[in-house]
Amino acid sequence: MAVYAVGDIQGCFDPLRRLLDTITFDPVADRLWCTGDLVNRGPDSLAVLRFMHGLGDSCTSVLGNHDLHLLTLAAGGALYRRDTIQDILDAPDAAELLDWLRRRPLIHDDEALGSALVHAGLHPAWDMDTAMQRAGRVQARLQRDDWADFCLQLHHDAYPPRQPEVSEGLDADLFTVAVLTRTRYCTADGLFDWGNRAGPAQGPGQQPWFGFADAPWRRQRRIVYGHWAAMGLVADQPHVLGLDTGCVWGGALSVARIDDVWPPDVTQTACPAYQQHG
Repeated sequence: MAVYAVGDIQGCFDPLRRLLDTITFDPVADRLWCTGDLVNRGPDSLAVLRFMHGLGDSCTSVLGNHDLHLLTLAAGGALYRRDTIQDILDAPDAAELLDWLRRRPLIHDDEALGSALVHAGLHPAWDMDTAMQRAGRVQARLQRDDWADFCLQLHHDAYPPRQPEVSEGLDADLFTVAVLTRTRYCTADGLFDWGNRAGPAQGPGQQPWFGFADAPWRRQRRIVYGHWAAMGLVADQPHVLGLDTGCVWGGALSVARIDDVWPPDVTQTACPAYQQHG
């Protein structure tokens, strides 16, 4: 059995199928980890969601910010200008697909592999137990009957929040979602720059979230992540593997085998520019 991790797909179904054919992925024998953002911005989000759902236990995907946006739309939120996910909401199997999606984890941890999967990143002060506990509380909210109320908070003017004063409750859970699905730059004490998507660090003490040598999680797991297309492939580090290589922006879709050598070998396929910057 091989374990592969693939970066943000964002509705780019044809590149995904080409890439899986290239590595001869066998869903009977192999496993596929997805860094989240299965949907949105690309042309075939419904096909991607149906394909991943159909893989069953062969697929492990964490929730990304675009996946959560889809759930928020299903809860009654508003479409954004570049959204390409209305066809999911209109599909005859929408309820089944959305139910599957909201039951995806925010973190997947594999102690045997020594690796964990998250969409964007971790707080530099968290160890893995803290991260898993916080993620678990959010996952429990998403599986309750009132999950839609929580998702609508993700469209609130106060989201993403700054570091809350409390470690539990709604504000803490919204902060957890932001850390796990939106992180790029932050300071060592956990002040996050949610708005800086493409440029260099802009504030004092800011680094990429994985750049703090004293972060407790670094002593426990290697982290496979996506989300940061502007940074691109990060495959030369002992403690992280970044796989968002801008598929939907005309870059590439990337997959790495993560159960073998580390840093892992990476395979890529080129993608059309389904979206333009600006």
